[in-house]
Amino acid sequence: MTDEMFYRILFVTLYAFFFSIRGYYRFVKPKREKSDVVDERKPFGKAEVVMTIAILGYFASVILYLLNLAWFAWTQIPNYPEFIRWIGAVLAFTSTPFLWWIHKTLDRQYSACLQIKESHLLITAGPYAHVRHPMYTILNLFSFGVSLVTANLFTIGFVILTIIPFPFVVQKEEKMLLETFGEEYSEYMKRTGRFFPRVKG
Repeated sequence: MTDEMFYRILFVTLYAFFFSIRGYYRFVKPKREKSDVVDERKPFGKAEVVMTIAILGYFASVILYLLNLAWFAWTQIPNYPEFIRWIGAVLAFTSTPFLWWIHKTLDRQYSACLQIKESHLLITAGPYAHVRHPMYTILNLFSFGVSLVTANLFTIGFVILTIIPFPFVVQKEEKMLLETFGEEYSEYMKRTGRFFPRVKG
């Protein structure tokens, strides 16, 4: 079996690759002017609480995994198939070009959270021609992929716990978008899938 240090390096490399794009669009290239915001997503109650706890747990488990602390070693899954690690690595790696495509399509419409501006447009091009929330899909696929690389029970478990509330969060986001774009968004929903392309027929 490949040494665990190799997978830690692989994990960090995948994250560096992913956040070279994510960080650029999130921090380096500004996307929003606060004065233009007319409405923004409000807290979502239980779903948001579960997601927040899961995200904090995920990053805590990642830090402990990378530090390679002896007392945390019991969280490594025994007899973990090596091919699953590589499936996770491929999934995480291939998610990154899609992240760039999504950001490139959104351009100045991108925001770290859902915000409705006076100049807000409904994006239906690129990946949004087939999927309404491709950003969430890619972020979840990447997180799940890199978690498989770690073979760590807590890391994988917290990622799964993070993914579960997304449908509930998105329902309320879509309600807000329906209120904003009305029939345009209603028609858009009919021809697209929420997280994956709609299967015709």
